[in-house]
Amino acid sequence: MCPLPLAAAAVAAPRAPLRLLGRGLTAAMSTARPLISVDYEVFGKVQGVCFRMYTEGEAKKIGVVGWVKNTSKGTVTGQVQGPEDKVSSMLKCSGLI
Repeated sequence: MCPLPLAAAAVAAPRAPLRLLGRGLTAAMSTARPLISVDYEVFGKVQGVCFRMYTEGEAKKIGVVGWVKNTSKGTVTGQVQGPEDKVSSMLKCSGLI
């Protein structure tokens, strides 16, 4: 289920402090498929609604890794890494595409 339809844009953001996603890097790396990495920034009502926890849970289910953090601008930035099909699934489920 994907309850948060949101708009997103690519961003180059500082990477600390952050919350790691899908802590098992081995899961994403144990494939022969090419890996991709996508940076994102989510705008809208994303702080105070457990968006980071939701994103971490979805990343674990889908099998991707990365990081996510709140910004001082009231947005959420992050990076998701893994096989292209899984990254696409994560972005769709999170409302990023």
